[in-house]
Amino acid sequence: MGGQVLKRRDTNMDYSLSKKSLSVSETVFEGCLEQPIDLDFSLPDYCPDIQRILKCQAYPKIFTKNVSGDRLDVDGAAVVRILYVDAVKKSVRCSEHVMPFTSSFNLKTTPQNAVVLANAKPEYLNCRALSPRRLDIHGAFTVCAKVVSKAERENVCAIDGDDVQMMKASFPVTTVTGSGQQLFTVSEDIELGSGKPPVESILRTDAKAYLTECKAITNKMMIKGDLNLKVLYLADLDTGAVEVLDYTIPINQIIDADGVDENASCDTVLEVMTYDVRVRNDLSESDTILSLEAKLCATVTSYGEDEAQLVTDAYSTVYDLDLTFGQVQLPRLMTIINDTYVNKSTVESSSSGITKMLDLWNEQCTVKALEENGRMVLTGKFNVCILALDSEDAPFYTERAVDFTYPLSLDGEIKNLIAAPRAQVVSISYRLGDGSQLDLRTEIQLSVPVFEHKSTRAVTAASANEEHLRQKDDSVALTLYYAGDGEKIWDIARDYCICCDAVKAENDLAEDTVAQGRMLLIPNI
Repeated sequence: MGGQVLKRRDTNMDYSLSKKSLSVSETVFEGCLEQPIDLDFSLPDYCPDIQRILKCQAYPKIFTKNVSGDRLDVDGAAVVRILYVDAVKKSVRCSEHVMPFTSSFNLKTTPQNAVVLANAKPEYLNCRALSPRRLDIHGAFTVCAKVVSKAERENVCAIDGDDVQMMKASFPVTTVTGSGQQLFTVSEDIELGSGKPPVESILRTDAKAYLTECKAITNKMMIKGDLNLKVLYLADLDTGAVEVLDYTIPINQIIDADGVDENASCDTVLEVMTYDVRVRNDLSESDTILSLEAKLCATVTSYGEDEAQLVTDAYSTVYDLDLTFGQVQLPRLMTIINDTYVNKSTVESSSSGITKMLDLWNEQCTVKALEENGRMVLTGKFNVCILALDSEDAPFYTERAVDFTYPLSLDGEIKNLIAAPRAQVVSISYRLGDGSQLDLRTEIQLSVPVFEHKSTRAVTAASANEEHLRQKDDSVALTLYYAGDGEKIWDIARDYCICCDAVKAENDLAEDTVAQGRMLLIPNI
């Protein structure tokens, strides 16, 4: 807490203000940029000709996020992946093209100790075959970035001056005690083992990170989680047989986060920035080995409880006081919900039926918080990608969207509450029903920080004109005043230019209001 003396001008006397700083999380920048995709794409020599395109999709990945002055640069690459049926063996094949990108954002300010959250998502992609080996591809993806910085917000907690009477109020608030963001690498050599056929070529890969536990210690955060790798690969060139490898790597990492302590409430985000999967044959073993190298990012924000003391009103017993008011924000973390939600649904895969499922996965999952009938609920949507054989044993691909709803268990009213939910699909299992029906069981990991955002009117500055004294009759020692029901002592004392405590002491009052109309003695002090 410190004092700040403002400059005098003319006959105005500016009072010294005592202020208290509260650490808050401030969004310095939030915005998105669209990146175009325009490719005249030819298959490499080792890929067979295209008979039919199954799926053409862009998968943008972010490598680095760098803030330099008032500029943010997000670097990455978009992998354009084409799944198709080859013209000779009629089996599933894959070809990829990597397109590097840089998205630059003007922040309009220079943030200190900034934490950058960024993601990239595909918008649309049109793929047209010009020949069995040449494709015309046009589309776009969006890079979104959010820059958050720890800021000090000062609030007036006292006006210094013997003549000043203040009305104060205390409010519980949540402050940001610390934050940290750290990149780390996970590497693993994965042996397929005798139960799996060797890899002829990789058709699809997916790597996702899931947080399972986090523990705060002084200036550090210990996190545990899982890195799940899923690989769809071609096992036999002649028959077109495919195999799926599902492999999980445990994660144990210590993250530096200045300001974190054991009593903090922490919000932790664990994400895969980029990864690479390569096939290699160990000369000493007959089994095929997949080498994985993944770059992960952990972002930690810790919160602590504090109290904001504000001056909500004031007057002087000597001068006419000129007050400046402003709206003070009072953020408060109510809870951080971490849960795994199980969604059960049924989708129609195709009109021709399924004889064999080759692979099933998820690529997108979105969620938002809404108020419905006095409750807060999460509503979201995820896609289900299906690669299978139809009734004629021909490969086909289709997508289905599934909606889900998750009610939040919150105590009390949900007024002024803001939730910032995150969701990702952990796993999808299925049961093949009659014909083309799929019964799905989807596990969705949810993380939901819930904040209460209130604001109140408070004094931000005070001054007085020294030439304008308040009118006061010094010849009268005591004044009789009849107070009405519910009248405030504060208003009465202001009118008579004395302090509230003097009125309460003279009339043996303990409360700040007059419950029932009565006569009051107003001393001339």
